[in-house]
Amino acid sequence: MTGDHHPQDRKRLDQSGAAMHGLEKNTPEDLPPSYSSVPPNITAAFSNLRLGRSAGIPTADECIAHLKLLEAFSQLREDVGTTDGLYGIRDDFIEPSSFRTEKETVELLTAMREKRWAIYVTNAVQRFEIYWKVCIQADARMLDQVDLDRPDIKDIADRGTPLTFTTDTLPPLDLIMVWHAYMLNPRSFFADCMRSGKMRFWQAGLPWEAINNAIDNNTFVYNPGPKAMKSFTTQTLRRWNNLDEATLVDLSCPKCRGEVAAPLTTCNNKGSWTTQHPGDLGTGYAEKGFQARCTQCSFPLDHDVLRTQKFRADLQKLLTRDCAMPGTFLTIEGLPECPQQGLPTSSSWCVSFPNRLIKAGLSSKLLDVTDMKWHKSTKPSSMEDVRNIIEEGLGNPEVLKKATQSYRGRRLVKAERVAIRRMMASYWDNSSIFGLDLVGAVVRQCVFVEKMHAIDWIHSPAVSSTMTRLIAKYQRYFQILAAYPSEVAVPTLDVDLAWHTHQLNPRFYLRYSIAKTKKFIDHDDKIEENKLSLAFEWTSKTYQKMFDSVYSECTCWYCEAIREGHTSTVTRIFKSSRNPVVKELDALYNLSAKGCDADKMPHISAHNAIRPIIDEEDRTRVSVREAELERNYQKACQRARKKGREPPTRDMSYSYWGYSMAMPYYAPYMGYYPGHVAVASQLVHALEELAGVVQLVLRAGHAAEEELVVEVAAVQEGVDVVAAVEVEVGVVEEGEEGEEGADVEAEAANFCQKSGLLAC
Repeated sequence: MTGDHHPQDRKRLDQSGAAMHGLEKNTPEDLPPSYSSVPPNITAAFSNLRLGRSAGIPTADECIAHLKLLEAFSQLREDVGTTDGLYGIRDDFIEPSSFRTEKETVELLTAMREKRWAIYVTNAVQRFEIYWKVCIQADARMLDQVDLDRPDIKDIADRGTPLTFTTDTLPPLDLIMVWHAYMLNPRSFFADCMRSGKMRFWQAGLPWEAINNAIDNNTFVYNPGPKAMKSFTTQTLRRWNNLDEATLVDLSCPKCRGEVAAPLTTCNNKGSWTTQHPGDLGTGYAEKGFQARCTQCSFPLDHDVLRTQKFRADLQKLLTRDCAMPGTFLTIEGLPECPQQGLPTSSSWCVSFPNRLIKAGLSSKLLDVTDMKWHKSTKPSSMEDVRNIIEEGLGNPEVLKKATQSYRGRRLVKAERVAIRRMMASYWDNSSIFGLDLVGAVVRQCVFVEKMHAIDWIHSPAVSSTMTRLIAKYQRYFQILAAYPSEVAVPTLDVDLAWHTHQLNPRFYLRYSIAKTKKFIDHDDKIEENKLSLAFEWTSKTYQKMFDSVYSECTCWYCEAIREGHTSTVTRIFKSSRNPVVKELDALYNLSAKGCDADKMPHISAHNAIRPIIDEEDRTRVSVREAELERNYQKACQRARKKGREPPTRDMSYSYWGYSMAMPYYAPYMGYYPGHVAVASQLVHALEELAGVVQLVLRAGHAAEEELVVEVAAVQEGVDVVAAVEVEVGVVEEGEEGEEGADVEAEAANFCQKSGLLAC
């Protein structure tokens, strides 16, 4: 939003913004300042923040301090990614070529920037591991089973006093970035701090006051001062600046214990940067295809060997010191409970099942397969070998009888299966001492960081008012989580900012989460894009139903299509001035008409999206989901033209690593249904739309006749599209619908009969 609005326009925008969140009208003293010809002081909102530790939901000032930190992260990422020659990766590796299009050249350059950043983050996690060991409760003792069996283990979150941080004791910015991403996986962070005996660190949370004081209000440069630099370098024996360190990682050979110096990357040459393989065939430590050999015994190392050795180290701690394996500390609800106080099938008892399973008869085999000292095979053992032994144990009735201390045979309860998956998840794609891959966590968070940079709330004179409104929306979001515990609710960017800020105060986030939902709500930052898309549509519909308010305050094509799919025709036809949804939609369109960039609106927060590997069968079924989205998008366009508005466009310029790239605005990867179920479901939706209009006409006569024509045409178009996809994909064949498809079709027929549509 630009700064040249007329004061009356500004007043209307402020009022509509409050209405969008269902909040009461702001009092004059709460309203954001009006625009004037005098340039505003953009630092006024965060020059005097009150950052005393809040004991409940996050405050507006904490959210603003968070925005400052995210802007510092964004600048760090930009500086690292665009530094030509960093890690030996030079832009001139990509020479002009008549065989390469301009788009391909831009894609190679952006891949270079991503590569530099990924290497930097890998080294940052290595540095954070040292900081964790020597600076954070260095004398802490790992919890053993005796500790976990104490009845008061459930109160561990409230025991002791939090660590305190000042500006003089802050670590470098790259370590704060890793710490930040770590806490945004709240259950993993909680479990790791428990296991390592570092609960004072968990209780501390991010020290907002110290961090805020270390970040310049104008340039957002992070500089805590010389005392902090000296403290860090003295304790860790590492450089303050990540970029001043060597580009080698020191590893230990698992066979002869000799030192192995592995390079972070081997893509520092021209041959590594081709259109077909843009820097993705490297064998450095920061790369997927990592390979190295011990110079003393020639033993081969790769990421899987390192993960297997991590498992072996944890296994030895279990067998010699009775320290529980990772993933066996929290119940399904995400809470610590004494296993001895539960029944043999209770969640608290089952959480320690993997430890008992290993001790029941698998320990010798696991020690043997992970011992590389006497390994003579050309291919070292891997986590696949570990998994095979565990699966063998799960199929052995005698082993299971000892592990479960019952006579249930081979049948495991859900909590036991979850405990096994959690333990093994600590080792897949993760050889660090932590319970999750922190490199991946940081990289995924960068998508959210760049979205916050693009929205640029930090430079808005109305930032305080905006933060207050999004905190209120976040509280509503938690009401959805409480009301629908089995569903996945997807946040928008504004909700996610408040949610992230809350998680960075772990002790009070835990209390709030338990009070509202009876469990510790996790923040899953790895959700398949197909599930994310469907879950976002459900969240948008549920929010509007519960609060009579618009969820995604964005006019991009994707959000318009999602909103069109569940905004009822009843709402559209009777445009009462008292209808809050209609008022909010009108306010959104007014913002769009005034030139508000869709890229700066609170779109779906999709930084946690991952793309799964799919087969050809799934690839064809996705067309059905795309057809539904296309139908809703066309309806939104038709409605916009009818009202004299510009339809939402799907092609816009997107800035990526400084390059302007013409690409469709981001929307999550389309989800998959079994084809026949998807087609039937969409037919039900189309019938619901049509039946709603018919019922209105029956009640209101010809008052809604014009709108009826539009809706019937749109529904017919949607049915035609679905039918075309059905023929093209071939997913619905006579006699092959299956029980699930038959149930949905029966539901459609039942709905038609109840609604009176067939009679009409």
